[in-house]
Amino acid sequence: MKLVVAHTPDPDDSFMFYGMFENKIKCAFQYDQVVKDIETLNREAPGELYDVTAISANGYAMVHDKYFLTSSGASFGLTYGPAVVARRDIDLEKAVVAIPGKFTSAYLLYRMFAPQPKEFREVRFDLIPDAVLSGEVDAGILIHDEQLTFQNKGLRKVLDLYEEWKKYAGDLPVPLGFNAIKRSLGREISLKYKTDFENSIKYSMENEDAAVKYSLKYARYSDMELERKFIRMYVNPLSIDFGEKGRKSLELYYSRAAKMNLIKPFRLEII
Repeated sequence: MKLVVAHTPDPDDSFMFYGMFENKIKCAFQYDQVVKDIETLNREAPGELYDVTAISANGYAMVHDKYFLTSSGASFGLTYGPAVVARRDIDLEKAVVAIPGKFTSAYLLYRMFAPQPKEFREVRFDLIPDAVLSGEVDAGILIHDEQLTFQNKGLRKVLDLYEEWKKYAGDLPVPLGFNAIKRSLGREISLKYKTDFENSIKYSMENEDAAVKYSLKYARYSDMELERKFIRMYVNPLSIDFGEKGRKSLELYYSRAAKMNLIKPFRLEII
């Protein structure tokens, strides 16, 4: 049996799949991969195009009835999260703020924990720093590698969404990116996939240099140490199986969003 797995080009994603896609481990299935940016995958998820898809915590809320969330492959921020940057200190309530997509976790975090701006404007995530620098927008929410490079461009952090989350959730990690598998495949296949993925993540962690090097084939930057730093930010023991700690984080995330009428409440089912 062959499963189609859609993931992002972000180094944390490709790093975790190294063992599976490069035949470094024994797997229950064969795999084909599709690589697209996270907001594209969020928007495609309702169509159930892929057996397994990367998805934002926010995006999952709209397809919970079509996909199980897997407890493996998650990117939780343990001490980091999306950051809002600008050229100078500004009043966010009067600002035009660039967002990386309406279904991203970062956008929902902003709406839960930051003041409502004058306008949200969707900008492709890797173009947000330049949009801020050019004055096209007043501020922007940064995700992925751009969180490590914005200061080199003369931008400053004006709001740390991880810190805002921490005030609410204490020491629980902030939910960001996840993997989801079609409910129609059934629990038996879903659990076998999860085992393959867990083993792949473990293999990548044990063979970090090779897995980081592999991730560079998809990355936007060719700097191996930069990508290693980013990977270590978001690939951690919770990525293998996020367990009860991850579930609690997700329940807090979704319950707050539902209470604020930002999403519809739903029952969280995790494989």
